[in-house]
Amino acid sequence: MGLPATTGMNLRATLLPCGFALPALLAACEGPPGGAAPARGTEVHSAETAGLLADAPLREKLPTPAAVEAVPVSGDAPAYVVRGRSGRPPAIVFLPGVCSNASAYLHTFPEAAAAHGGVVAIDGDEPCPGVPGFHTFSWDTQKQHRRLEAALAAAGARTPREGGVTLVGYSQGATIGEKLVYAYPERYSRVMLIAAPVDPSVAALRSARAAVTCACSLDVTQRMRSAALRLSAGGVPSTYLEMPGCTHGNVAKGEETFGAAFAWLDEHARQ
Repeated sequence: MGLPATTGMNLRATLLPCGFALPALLAACEGPPGGAAPARGTEVHSAETAGLLADAPLREKLPTPAAVEAVPVSGDAPAYVVRGRSGRPPAIVFLPGVCSNASAYLHTFPEAAAAHGGVVAIDGDEPCPGVPGFHTFSWDTQKQHRRLEAALAAAGARTPREGGVTLVGYSQGATIGEKLVYAYPERYSRVMLIAAPVDPSVAALRSARAAVTCACSLDVTQRMRSAALRLSAGGVPSTYLEMPGCTHGNVAKGEETFGAAFAWLDEHARQ
């Protein structure tokens, strides 16, 4: 099963200043020592407010926190998107597992997603019985490819990206991702497989320019570690990453793990 839990998820809090009092209001409320009215045109600030105003240019330069947005897709459920900081269309796609929620997963690594070109995530095309809002993928590889293409187009990637996109699959999504890499090697050129339910196939992934395998430390670590070794022996640049203290379907240290995975794929992808 691929139900994401909050255990291990990175919760981000963005602290914003309460605001700045207008100089005129400060002058009226505080006034100078002794109660004398300030001269006309004089700006009066408390020491605290002066410090806040001095820091204002610094705050204006800070990047806006990455956000997960729902994007309508014609004829399908919405896709979930984190925009890349470069402003270019997203270059990574994400497929969750059985009875999962794509948005929940994307919320575990939005900053890593934004820093590495943006991510588009889609839910499965079949409902999860008895669990509203959660879905499972059918095993129709061509259909999932069409759904990913439609989601990418809705997110702004209307033409195939030179060099292909990175495909991330968790559990069932990893197995479907493997099938997509095999069927559309030019389109899905880099891959991150997380906790695949069966041993990844070197033959199916031989076209990949680079691969990262991954698992929670309390999950199928040996399977995914072995897959990286077999892929490397088969000529595919590969490495294994492990998320600490979590079980199947969960994410731990999402920003760190996915950021490291995307950076490794960027650095080691063969031409």
